[in-house]
Amino acid sequence: MKFLISRLFLCIQCLGLLSLAMLTSLANAQSEFTQGEVAAARNVILIIGDGMDDQQITMARNYLKGARGKLLLDSMPLRSSTQVLTVMDSDPQRAVYVADSANSGSTLATGVVTSRGRIATSAYSDEDLISIVELAEAAGLSTGIVTTASVTDATPATFLAHVSGRGCENPSMMKDAEGFGGIVVDCHRDLQASGGPGSISEQIAASDVDVILGGGSQHFTVKAEASQASVAELARNNNFYIFNELAQVQQAPSNKKLLGLFSKSTLPVRLRGEGGRGAEQPRPI
Repeated sequence: MKFLISRLFLCIQCLGLLSLAMLTSLANAQSEFTQGEVAAARNVILIIGDGMDDQQITMARNYLKGARGKLLLDSMPLRSSTQVLTVMDSDPQRAVYVADSANSGSTLATGVVTSRGRIATSAYSDEDLISIVELAEAAGLSTGIVTTASVTDATPATFLAHVSGRGCENPSMMKDAEGFGGIVVDCHRDLQASGGPGSISEQIAASDVDVILGGGSQHFTVKAEASQASVAELARNNNFYIFNELAQVQQAPSNKKLLGLFSKSTLPVRLRGEGGRGAEQPRPI
């Protein structure tokens, strides 16, 4: 485990199916890599810039390097693009042209097109969709999620949980609670009392993922469904070492899974201006 942690920000040793797909693609592509070099790859990192598209990459390139410059991203030997579709929940045969992080993340995690707000569940039929992390775990691989958002937020949650609505982040938010965008949450079918897997934080606490780092501590301090124990206590009982500062990882027992929760919600963001200037309050003209 300590070996995995020492390279945590360099590699997340997971995503078995994605690894196979990427290796197959690379082996079939005409590139500078030989088949032997491709076959030697052992680890896969999937980096998701939430909401990022070619427009954002172009703006960054123009700003940092100029229109004729190149980012490190541009030096990669292979590049492709894909379109993630969105469908109407009441009629999965009809397309919807505005997506969200939940359905887009679900498609990245599972390979299945679904509707807005869903966390690794199918449109209309509400069936759990197997994620790449679950496939990797079944293959005996180590898995990990690192995020600057809450670990219960839509994009990381699609790799870790299965619920009908992205707002169902903890047991107190499963029904008649205000979720993302002010939408009233209703995940009553996902309640454990209804035979479901519970809230996102409860599913994370019960998971076999080796390393989970991000924000969202507020979703683990609440009591678990029909229990006097908090969600954090459930995680500890499931062999998670929970910590709030990165330096504490050095104290982690080698036989423990890691759950690092570094803020109550999304990690603080510091905007930067030209010359490294920190963010400022807008001033009236």
